[in-house]
Parts: sequence; C-alpha cells; structure tokens
Amino acid sequence: MSNFSDFFPAASGGGGGGFTKQLKWTTARGLDDADYNNAASYTVNPATDLGLEDGAYIGVLLVGGGFGGASQTAGNTGLGGPIFYKNITLSNASTNLVLTIGIGYGVIPPHPRTIIPRTESTISGGLTLSSADGTQILGDSQYGETSVGRSGYLNGYGAAGNRSSGPYFPDANHGFGQGGVPYSISSSNTGTQGADGAILLFY
Repeated sequence: MSNFSDFFPAASGGGGGGFTKQLKWTTARGLDDADYNNAASYTVNPATDLGLEDGAYIGVLLVGGGFGGASQTAGNTGLGGPIFYKNITLSNASTNLVLTIGIGYGVIPPHPRTIIPRTESTISGGLTLSSADGTQILGDSQYGETSVGRSGYLNGYGAAGNRSSGPYFPDANHGFGQGGVPYSISSSNTGTQGADGAILLFY
C-alpha cells in the first residue's frame, strides 16, 4: 500500500463523495510540510475548525513515533512508527478532538545517556483512536551496511532506519515517524532518534 488513494476515496468528478481537503499536525520539531507544527497536542473542533456537520465522513491517518535503532553489536532494527488509518462518520461534529502527536524514541549521549521514550499518536474526545492499533513496517538498519532500510510504508510515513552510522540524531525527519539508525553500546559520542509522528485528517 503506497498511496493515500489506496484507502482514501478520491473526490468524484460529478461532485459526489470523496475527500477534497487534507490537514496535517505534527510536533514543534516537525517539518514545515505540516499545516501545524508548533505544539505537542492540538484541540480541533470538526464543526467550527473544519466546517463539518453531524454525519460527515472523514479519513484519519495516525503515525506513531519511530523507534531508535538497536545497538550496533546486536545488528538489530530501527522500526518506523505504527500507522493506523480509518474512514469514520462523525456522529457529533461539535465535539472537540484532542490530537496528541507520537514522539520518536531517542538515545542522547554522552554517558550516562538520556533516553526519550517513544509514544503513539492518539485522538481523544469525540473519537478514541491510537496509532498502536495500526501496522508497523519492519525494516532493517543493521550496523555495517549503508543502505538497507525499506522505503516508507505509506508515502514516506513509517520508514525504517536506513543507515548504519552517521551524525548525531541522523536524518530525524520529524513528522514522518521514521526509525532511527543503530547506536553504539560502547561509544559515548553517538546517538540515535526515531522521528516524531503525525496525524492527518482528510475531509
């Protein structure tokens, strides 16, 4: 599944059905491809903020924070964040939705390292949804190889870590839930971080 159109319906040429608008929320570290990237969570009212009515049909895409790579000696994986998507009918468009963005796992050197736990992207309030209920792509970021991570599961979202080494917090494209590269268990000057996730609404 590589395109949004695989599971989100396209707008009809005759004017009936389909989604014509898209908004994206991510963290304050997120890339500026997002419509909103200035907070850790957001409150959205579908009626007043999106102009939707009761019974409106929306598409929801949640991308959790990515996992940091395992140790170089373990040669393990840096997984992309889980991806959950669903088309939903809003029974009450006036009820607020609280969008909380998933944070990527991080290992910050030097010793003793600071560990940033990863979290899921969630929606609460008028809906109860979590990226934890979605699909996680398994991608290899084994130490000693230079480019073995898989491409993003969906339009770049949820990609695995794809480099064996690199600068501090390499390729942290926040807002896409990408996995990190492996970190060394013996070195004090390397770190890795999975990227923060995102929430997208289609309506």
